[in-house]
Amino acid sequence: MKLKSIIIASLTASLAAAVSCSGPKGWSVEGSIAGAAGQKVALQAFNNNNWYTIDSILISGSDKFEYMAAAPAPYPEVLRLSLNGSSIYFPVDSVSRITVSADAASFSHDYSLSGSEAALRFAEIDSMITSTVSAKGEKAAATDSLLKRNLSQIILTSGQPIAAYYIINKRIGGQPLFDPADKRDRAIIGAVAQAFDTAMPDDPRTITLRNLFLSAKIAANPERIEQNTIEVPESGLASDIKAYDNKGVEHSLYDVAAKGNIVLLSFTNYELESSPAYNVILADLYKKYRDRGFEIFQLAFDPDEAEWKQSAVNLPWITVWNAPEDGSAALINYNVSVLPLTYIIGRDGVLRTRITDPTTLDAEIAKAI
Repeated sequence: MKLKSIIIASLTASLAAAVSCSGPKGWSVEGSIAGAAGQKVALQAFNNNNWYTIDSILISGSDKFEYMAAAPAPYPEVLRLSLNGSSIYFPVDSVSRITVSADAASFSHDYSLSGSEAALRFAEIDSMITSTVSAKGEKAAATDSLLKRNLSQIILTSGQPIAAYYIINKRIGGQPLFDPADKRDRAIIGAVAQAFDTAMPDDPRTITLRNLFLSAKIAANPERIEQNTIEVPESGLASDIKAYDNKGVEHSLYDVAAKGNIVLLSFTNYELESSPAYNVILADLYKKYRDRGFEIFQLAFDPDEAEWKQSAVNLPWITVWNAPEDGSAALINYNVSVLPLTYIIGRDGVLRTRITDPTTLDAEIAKAI
């Protein structure tokens, strides 16, 4: 499947200056850094491809520090605390309250973040990267397929766009973890760009992602420079999907779509918090339209097969599993930037509608039936 590009200028970050706790309340970061009493930790933001210092925060005699911004952050931001050449990265959003617990001797490798779901994800991301670098070295870690697969899973399932942005901008030993020059990596970057463009078109990062994706797309396909939007399949099917159900029976999307039914193609993960509600909607639709030539083909991206089988066992429609070792080909081919995501396939086997809001499915299926 082809992806269209999205584009424009560079990242601009807007951050408030520090004020005392008695001033207007914005986002804040506080915590402790063992063994750093009396030192200063730099609070830094990213702008125009450079990290710059917002403020230097004095660490108290009890290893504590705190900082509060003058106003809520208008958009999610990636910030970092730097001490003695090492950094801890964390997100802020509106009036989030982030807590950091670290040790000066192992500042960037042994710490905890709390205060928001996005902060927990940042800590998880960097822990994965640190573990892989420790085990394999920087050069191997930068291209490690398991690491990239796990990080891609976070992009798709975390529900935290700023975490996805953070991942695709990570570098190991100066090398980008997701390289825009690589076709498969570029597709992941494009998926993140599309998610931002759809959900947060005014976020400065949306513009940055457009630039990144378009520049790489032009470099790879200079003769197609005129394209400036993301492509989704508009006719036929992007590719076949062959996978096994919980009973070990293989199913083919091509075969299912060739039977002349309206097919709901569902990409999901049963571990998601939204999954039970999503499947309730699908169950109601399946009951309502099944006798009118309607089928559901559901591909799940759960990491654990046993738990997936337990969730799938009572579902009446076709549900198959994309094992971690199967990779992300289906996600890339069908431009899946967020889970759950649904397509409606017409009786002629042509993709008709791409749906991210499950509450609109009934109306869209009624049109197709």
